[in-house]
Amino acid sequence: MKNLSFILILFCLSSSLSIYSVNIEMQQNPTLVLRGRVLGGDTKEPMVNASISVHQESVSSVTNQDGYFSIRVPVSAQNSVLTIRHLGYENKEIPINTLIDNPNNHITLTPSPIELSEILVVSGDGVNLVREALQRIPENYPSDPNMMVAFYRESIEKGSNYISLVEAVLDVYKASYRSYSNDQARIYIGRKATDISPRDTVLLKFQGGISDALMLDIAKNPEVVFGTDGAEYSFHIEGLININNKPHYIISFNPNQGIEEILFRGSIYLDAESLAFARMEFNMNVEDRKDATSIFIRRKPRKMRVEVKEAHYVVDYIENDGKWYFNYSSTEVEFRVRWTNRFFGLFATSYIIGSEMAVTDRYNDNVVKFPRSERIRSTDVIAERVEYFLDPFFWGDYNVIEPDQQITEAIKRLSGKLRRRTE
Repeated sequence: MKNLSFILILFCLSSSLSIYSVNIEMQQNPTLVLRGRVLGGDTKEPMVNASISVHQESVSSVTNQDGYFSIRVPVSAQNSVLTIRHLGYENKEIPINTLIDNPNNHITLTPSPIELSEILVVSGDGVNLVREALQRIPENYPSDPNMMVAFYRESIEKGSNYISLVEAVLDVYKASYRSYSNDQARIYIGRKATDISPRDTVLLKFQGGISDALMLDIAKNPEVVFGTDGAEYSFHIEGLININNKPHYIISFNPNQGIEEILFRGSIYLDAESLAFARMEFNMNVEDRKDATSIFIRRKPRKMRVEVKEAHYVVDYIENDGKWYFNYSSTEVEFRVRWTNRFFGLFATSYIIGSEMAVTDRYNDNVVKFPRSERIRSTDVIAERVEYFLDPFFWGDYNVIEPDQQITEAIKRLSGKLRRRTE
């Protein structure tokens, strides 16, 4: 059986933190900044993780938790169109020149019902579809390696407050889907803000975040969830949904009864024509499992008790010229900590560790693996590889995920404290 810890965040609880720096370079290519907010035409609610891309360009981004996006596009693309995609809605194409110098664009997406006559099978056992989808991975995904630029963010919340934020632009070597070679990533530029109070006896180190974000590419690493053939799961076709103006099967999966091992449950979205994995949303079955702690905790004080409450994952793909590419992944793990030597162990503190990676550019020239000394390892703590951030112009011409309101406020609070500490 697969090693579940490969895709999971591992964090250490200790009492010290080292700070490393990276060399910073900035891109000089002229770009335009486009901003807006994406809403559902039926609900008027913000569309979270909507895909934003430029026609005939490799530049892309996603909307944040409030539906906002910010994307930099080459000046040469000003006469092209911006394409917005989201589950269950029709694609929206907007001329780029209508978005320039207009930061208050509100874009509504139209729900897209599926004609059931288009697909014969819309309910029932989905095991054969999933197994065929696994077999078709070599033909549905790139056979050659490619290079990607990605934006990465990880955060730690204690109670209702952020105590750590890390952001980085990454170079990623994406290995062929027909090989056993691993993906590689290196930090090109990064920054962080932390607020670990001196009264806090616990310092969390988020270990392996970038490596695990890449391991969530289920098409590249299907054994992480499904093992060799998915035999430990039951699959059920729940219906159809529109993605990118095309029908997709929604297939739910759950561990078979009687299996004691901690596995996963969730939903798979398969392109109805090619059976490519277009998206997966799933949870690890950690609820009420005391043995789940050892999956996530590398080291902790003896008198600390940790309960894992939830572990949620998302991976998303985008199609281009008949091939599907890794586009986005996210992780969110919630746990509760209590100390047996404090207040009789009656009080607990809630922590949420989250990460997300969004591919913002992709190219096929100069595809090379990175020197070993530059690669991110699964044991790396990214917060120890980047500097504190105070410069509002730090990112230059790189695409990032627009901060949502909570993170924006956290950055202001954390950075403010850092300025006072370093003066």
